[in-house]
Amino acid sequence: MLRKLTILSAACLTFAAFATSCGEGEGKIQWWDWSYNAPEPEPEPEPEPEPEPANPFIEKGWTNVTSDFGTLPEHISVYKSAENMVLNKKCIAYIAVADAKKATFSVLGEEKGYNTPSQFYEAEKHSVIINGGFFWDGTSLSLIWRNGAMVCPNAQVDSPDWTTTFYYMPRGTFAQRADGSFFVGWTYTSTSGKTYWYPTSMPLEAGKIPSLSYPAGGENFEAATAIGGGPVLVREGKVINSYKDEYLEINPTGNRPRTAIGYNPSAGQLIYFVCQGDGYDQCPGLTLEDVANVMLGIGCTETCNLDGGGSSCMLVNGKETIKPSDGRQRSVVSAVALD
Repeated sequence: MLRKLTILSAACLTFAAFATSCGEGEGKIQWWDWSYNAPEPEPEPEPEPEPEPANPFIEKGWTNVTSDFGTLPEHISVYKSAENMVLNKKCIAYIAVADAKKATFSVLGEEKGYNTPSQFYEAEKHSVIINGGFFWDGTSLSLIWRNGAMVCPNAQVDSPDWTTTFYYMPRGTFAQRADGSFFVGWTYTSTSGKTYWYPTSMPLEAGKIPSLSYPAGGENFEAATAIGGGPVLVREGKVINSYKDEYLEINPTGNRPRTAIGYNPSAGQLIYFVCQGDGYDQCPGLTLEDVANVMLGIGCTETCNLDGGGSSCMLVNGKETIKPSDGRQRSVVSAVALD
């Protein structure tokens, strides 16, 4: 028994000595903290910024020049063409591109009376103005349709001699429906004042008068706003150039200043187009086929030509884009605005 107590006492003394030698300060026992200190979690990486959507105009060589013209509504942008936009031709062209759901499309002018585009601007200060349809001696030869009603029709008759040969031809029209969508086609107003719309042009035939049943597919024309001109350049995504059927002697295959208006339904865009020509800044201008292909290339499946040559003009906040080929703005009877 004594031996067991001796051994136990010796063990206790040994443990006490070990504890004292391993402790810190005054022989206190060190109690080790065996808990696990987890490392701070790595911060979540910043999300990658969403890439900006591709701009089809910039990808095709157009330059955004909106800021050159002051403050515009956010839904309108202005682009300038690359000089080599059309093969082997120096080209200065501008397009005004608008969100069709937010934009206001309006037709300016009356059946008679002259105004320069700048005079139209001074009267109502529209964001974008382009010249409108054809005219002669201060009278419109192209449809003006406003607030769901006709102001004046497309020319109802034309003639090479005004004696024996007379043509009654539907001509190109660009229109907006009451639901806000846009379309092109051919319109003709009868002597009774009824206006018809057609999905195709009418073959030119002396003495043949359009009706609701001819050419095929005729309908009573219904629109909120419309501008006449011609020829139709693109319809349902196909190049048309119906200038022969529309009997338009506007040098269609020559290089001239041009004005056009188009609609891109897939992007929901309304697009106004002008190009410089007649040699200003060494720019010859474009043919109607050129304009059709340019507009189709930027997505316009519906496009109508408007008056060109010396009439071609686009103002943005009242500032000229191209140089009018008359050396100054021509007085016109109608114009088209964008806000």
